[in-house]
Amino acid sequence: MSRAAGVGSGAVMLVERHLEGAFGEAMASHYRWQTRHPVVGDHERRLVEHAFLPLEKRILDVGCGEGATLYHLGGPPGAVGVDLFEEKLAFARTELPSCRFVRGSVYELPFEAQSFDQVIVRDVIHHLDDPPRALDEVRRVLAPGGRLDVLEPVGRNPLVFLHAITNKAERGELRSTPAFLERLIASRFTVLSTEALQPLPLHRAVFHEKIGSPKLGESPLARRAVGALERAAGALLPRGLWAYCHVRAKR
Repeated sequence: MSRAAGVGSGAVMLVERHLEGAFGEAMASHYRWQTRHPVVGDHERRLVEHAFLPLEKRILDVGCGEGATLYHLGGPPGAVGVDLFEEKLAFARTELPSCRFVRGSVYELPFEAQSFDQVIVRDVIHHLDDPPRALDEVRRVLAPGGRLDVLEPVGRNPLVFLHAITNKAERGELRSTPAFLERLIASRFTVLSTEALQPLPLHRAVFHEKIGSPKLGESPLARRAVGALERAAGALLPRGLWAYCHVRAKR
């Protein structure tokens, strides 16, 4: 049965309604911080490129928000982003006219079966009450042999742990581990690789809009100091404690 015409049942949308208070509004300043800040934007671009390149022909970004991930991938023409919140999608449409943005739930994606060759899922799974159900939908819309790329924070990382315990909407990060993600994805896909990325992204805190100072990014001394600390963390922290886990799989 086709699902291309709708955004999902009312019951499905209510499942995710608890996210609206934390994530329903478009955050233009945060988007520009992620994409334009001289330090944060560069780290984000390298993280996204490492996780999601090379791109396949038909791309779906699940939980796309304002479109920052697709921005860092060059706004690939014809790529599709899906998100629950229309305000975010309206913002994304103005920023990335080369892509298409559709409202829908991860539990009931509004697309035909086998519509995509690559599905990107970033910072979504830890928010979900029923991740297996969401992955069933991802599998449905992914073509045979198509690629799934999941990028998630790791709850045991010191910075991610602090983020989770100080932000109620991010508590799901605490359950997010490489082993959890690999088991979850392997139950429905063939896992190709699992890798750790960004040992301790201090730049996100030091140059943060609220808890740090974005303007510090203009200081060569501050950039060098943060970079040195991050490199030291990479040498000291076990990879299982690095901030991000990337799992690549195929259908």
